[in-house]
Amino acid sequence: MTAVTARDGAEGAADPGRRELCVWLGTLASWRGGLVARLVEEYGSVAAVLDRPLAELRAFLRPRRRRRAEAENGRTASGRASARLFDAAAERAAERSAYEGVLDAAPATCLPAVAAPGRLEVAWSDPLYPPALRRLTDPPLCLFVAGRGPGTVLEKRLELLCGALAVAVVGTRGPSPYGAEMAALLARDLVLRGVVVVSGLALGVDALAQGAALRAGAGSGLPTVAVLGAGADVVYPRSNARLYAGVLGEGLVVSEFAWGVPASTWRFPARNRVMAGLSLAVVVVEGTVRSGARITARFAEDLGNEVLAVPGEAGRRLTQAPHALLRSGAALCESADDVLNALAGVKLDPDLLAGDVAAATVARLLQTRSDDGRLAAVLRALDGGMVTVDDVAAACGLRIPEAAALLTELEIEGLAAVSAPGAYRLRRV
Repeated sequence: MTAVTARDGAEGAADPGRRELCVWLGTLASWRGGLVARLVEEYGSVAAVLDRPLAELRAFLRPRRRRRAEAENGRTASGRASARLFDAAAERAAERSAYEGVLDAAPATCLPAVAAPGRLEVAWSDPLYPPALRRLTDPPLCLFVAGRGPGTVLEKRLELLCGALAVAVVGTRGPSPYGAEMAALLARDLVLRGVVVVSGLALGVDALAQGAALRAGAGSGLPTVAVLGAGADVVYPRSNARLYAGVLGEGLVVSEFAWGVPASTWRFPARNRVMAGLSLAVVVVEGTVRSGARITARFAEDLGNEVLAVPGEAGRRLTQAPHALLRSGAALCESADDVLNALAGVKLDPDLLAGDVAAATVARLLQTRSDDGRLAAVLRALDGGMVTVDDVAAACGLRIPEAAALLTELEIEGLAAVSAPGAYRLRRV
């Protein structure tokens, strides 16, 4: 048994098989999408499912044999299409085999005999199971949780998550420079205000938010949470291996899929559902109209959670998702304060750090200079949006070489960025 077993409540102690059943069903659900929803629809609730005899559940979950046409499709197709069909058929066969293997196994075999360092299996019946996930109609029956340290360390982080305000920051895998900055800015400022940032460790906005949350919360004990569309021990995508290691060290990697389960297309929407369930608000930074971030937002809406969207430039492809959400009633988000204002009744810890790093840098920069207000004027010009050197010179009454020199200085200080040849914008992180 894992360390969590020792913490089981009275219900778990009265029925020692209940926890094993949760982990067994959760492992089965790792290989068959929608399994928990089917069970709940059939029996009415998770509690009712866990009250059914094992033999009855096995009979209900036994797959019906159907004629399959993968081989025929593979023979009639050619070239790359044939290879894709073959790969998809092989993947389905492997998942079907894994599912049937778990189905025929004793539930106790899904739990390790000895607690593995850095791993927890948290069953629906455990006290440590996040209460926010119980709001889902088809909650994960087991959460597989990874982190660096013994079980007690992971349990403490999980307790912090259960008692903290959590916000998901999601968006496109290919953000614009503006979107990248906003993702990092929001995540950083939320952490500095005591909020747990939840994301999917995907490329782009998710990874940027997760990285900023790690840096802002380093050493604070406030965990950042990554929810995966694969087993919690599977690094996906591989390019985020360093970020994955950072989350293990400072936070939690969470999945409803069992150890070693590979990433697959159908597992990502399921992952988004868990992200929305763990969070009281979802912030969408950038994305197209078909973005996965909109799936996360839809799950949040279904749960009655707050949905916020970061506005962008009109007509841009990456602003389709946030603007569609804004039109349908999502709250506008320009800063962490907008998130906290949307969550009525939030109590902020006055001992937590807060404030804008960029503003503090500006103040220090201005204190070290006696430029008759020229630098402050250039900053004000940048605050209005993207500008050229000529625009800044005209707005501030400067010669073009002076304006260019001041913009270069701000770029070196990290307060301005070149967004197009000869055009500058304010960096807010």
